[in-house]
Amino acid sequence: MVFARPSFLSPAFTLSTVAIALAGSIAMAAAHAQQPVSSAPQIFRIPAGTLEVTLRRIARESGRGISADPALLADKRARALEGSFTPEQAAQRVLEGSDLTLVVTPGGDWSLRAAPAPASTGAAVSSAPGGNLATVTVTAASEPPAYMADRPTSIATKTDMLPRLTPFSVDQVSEEMIQERGDANIFTTLEGFAGLTTNSSNSDAGGGHSRAIQIRGFSNGQTLVNGIPSYGNSAGLIRSTDSLESVELLRGPAGLYYGAAEPGGVISYNYKRPKQTPAYVLRTDMDNKGSYGGMADMTGPLDAEGTLLYRLVGSYRHRKDDQDHVWAAPRSLMAALSYKPDRRFSTTLTYERSKATSVPEQENNFRIAAKGPLNGQYYPVSKEFFWGSLNDRVTRETDTLIWDATWSSSEALKIRGGLNYQDYAQSWQNTRVRNPQNGPNQWGEVSRYVSGRREEGRSYSGSLDISGTVRHGSWRNDWLAGFGFGHSESNASGRQVANQSVSGSGAFPVTPLNIYRPAYSDYLYGFRIWDDPLVPIATRNDRSFYLQDMLHLPNGRTRLMLGMGWSRYQSEPLTGAATKADKWSPRLAAMHDITDATTVYASYGESFVPQGSLSYLDTGGNYITAPVEGVQYEVGVKHDLFGGAAMLTGALFRVDKKNAATELDGLECAPGQPAVRTATPPLAGDQCYSLAGLTRAQGLELRLSGQITDGWTAQIGYSYTDAKYLETSTRANIGRTVEYTPKHNLSVWNKFRVHRSAELGEFHLGLGLRAWSKAHSAWTGNAARATTNWNPGYGLVDLAFFWDKPLAGGKKLKLSLNVSNAFNKQYYERRRFPPETMLYGDERRVSLAAQLAF
Repeated sequence: MVFARPSFLSPAFTLSTVAIALAGSIAMAAAHAQQPVSSAPQIFRIPAGTLEVTLRRIARESGRGISADPALLADKRARALEGSFTPEQAAQRVLEGSDLTLVVTPGGDWSLRAAPAPASTGAAVSSAPGGNLATVTVTAASEPPAYMADRPTSIATKTDMLPRLTPFSVDQVSEEMIQERGDANIFTTLEGFAGLTTNSSNSDAGGGHSRAIQIRGFSNGQTLVNGIPSYGNSAGLIRSTDSLESVELLRGPAGLYYGAAEPGGVISYNYKRPKQTPAYVLRTDMDNKGSYGGMADMTGPLDAEGTLLYRLVGSYRHRKDDQDHVWAAPRSLMAALSYKPDRRFSTTLTYERSKATSVPEQENNFRIAAKGPLNGQYYPVSKEFFWGSLNDRVTRETDTLIWDATWSSSEALKIRGGLNYQDYAQSWQNTRVRNPQNGPNQWGEVSRYVSGRREEGRSYSGSLDISGTVRHGSWRNDWLAGFGFGHSESNASGRQVANQSVSGSGAFPVTPLNIYRPAYSDYLYGFRIWDDPLVPIATRNDRSFYLQDMLHLPNGRTRLMLGMGWSRYQSEPLTGAATKADKWSPRLAAMHDITDATTVYASYGESFVPQGSLSYLDTGGNYITAPVEGVQYEVGVKHDLFGGAAMLTGALFRVDKKNAATELDGLECAPGQPAVRTATPPLAGDQCYSLAGLTRAQGLELRLSGQITDGWTAQIGYSYTDAKYLETSTRANIGRTVEYTPKHNLSVWNKFRVHRSAELGEFHLGLGLRAWSKAHSAWTGNAARATTNWNPGYGLVDLAFFWDKPLAGGKKLKLSLNVSNAFNKQYYERRRFPPETMLYGDERRVSLAAQLAF
């Protein structure tokens, strides 16, 4: 079905969707707003540590908000807490002897105050006259530190758990760390996770818009937005980092919850949410290349009770590339509205409009293979040489609308659901060198052509999870039931422009380029891109249902998890047969707390994707319908450091991608007929296949993250990945390593406080290192003799300097100086490196940013 995409989401659609979502949320809240707040007892096991960290963990584990002046908690310690308590009882126990008073609001949130003299030896729960407390709003002090390692997450188990207690590898990065590292875009942020690599494809949209992601040696699986799967093409992957509160990575397959996907891992983008305390942030930045940008972020309540909250974030960037005439200008606007009548119910409606316009980033140089004086050499041009037309552009517009809601009466029942709608459109015009291996002609001219295309698409998805806790004496069950769905469709134009634009021979040719005296101009026939009609490409539908239980044994330290899910995937292309598959996927895990701060675990998970075609025949003449399967085995240990302010993790893993249809030599197949031997290669469609394909990745991951000391915070990760093809139709690959996958990857970011005083403020030093071992291109040849090209390993050092100064009136000024690739290391993009095509990595870049918060 061909559909027309408006230049913006229609006002009628947007307003009606907002109205329906808010009406449903308010009605759901109204049914429960008058019920009393529950304070059921729960199990706490928190080691001795600082009072601030202990109170924060009690609040997190019980779902309370907490606010306090950091000065009140400075240098205070708390004893270990273990046993069954209500959240208020737990807080009172650790506050004993602290000279602090706990104030509880009607909504159940907490605030800490200095106790009136004489100080009580036991912290009391304070109440206002008549029992009517004024609402205590959550301040910035109630937020966990930006570098805190043990933030609750639901990406791995669909239930909120601390990462230390989660039996899978989960990484998190906060908005503050993204800013302080100076990440250029979302792909830079993702590569901050050791073991995750991105590679530019040869796409005409350029490396900034089209990148492949590998995790543990395989392509990434599902992408989540606020916990909801996002379907469609890479529009779901590209996000503005200014709009995000955090990014999470679950390593390995999770087909149980998220359906058909590759086994590498799951990426989750979490948008900024409204806060109860008014806050405003203005930020501007520039760099030595001529780039500039800015961001504004504001949030707070819209009513006196603090139940209706808003968040607005707008950003703009103009980034100049190292290559001449290449730049990118992303911009975004995000608006979010939350309704929180009490601590039991909350709902948020989020909308983001993003648009990115850029000149496609392409190759810097090519090796010449033609006979002549330049044979075997690269073009005699500078690193910054531009091969395109001045009006080359790639434009991508994305509208995202998300609604999510959570309601919980007590630990016995929690309901969480959400919907995600996304609409995107992109177009590009990219002038490229035609047959670059032929070199220039005798006058120094190279032939070119123009690739131009349009694409549009939309998707919607949703999920609903119902969970709870059941206790039987000293036994405990945390159960979960849920389902999800998704639909996506897309249209694209053909490639007529590429065929018509060849220099000297096309109907609408682009002029050749002289490499010695380049004269740049616009391509005059760009309108042909819009004359090329859109046609449907494919429609995809996903469905999933899952059940899960986590059993806590009476010893209070051992937990067993068992889950089972069913998923169905169906893709219907414009031509050819539909691709579909469905599968039951189990998930198993065992966890044991060696100490109050150390957990060991073992886990098993699966994923699946359909075969590349449903026309594959086995030796019995039957069509192969079994999907390609991903299977992961993982064992690990997680240890909280410094009262949960930091965490050390280690994991050993093995991921198999198996059951891939592999062509059999010397056989010919026909539907319903047994295979017959043949001395000549069979015709297309007559090949025989077996489910023998197997690719295996195994390795080790180590991570240290969080607040190491009072003045040192860090995120340090190391990954060793040995990924090999064990069985495949491509004979040259058998027993050899997977292309573009470094075995070793080190990602380090440190922030050190070097000075703090009331007069001068705080000075911090940032030090980072990103390093990858060598990687290679695809293997060529045969099983006995195969060759490839190697890209040498490299490391990039990043430096940063920060100055934070409180100002009058509660304002805070922050200045940041970042130096990326500080030693100006020359390296090549992971997918395009000598001896054929070259794309240089980013040179040293110095940027300065100023931020005012109030």
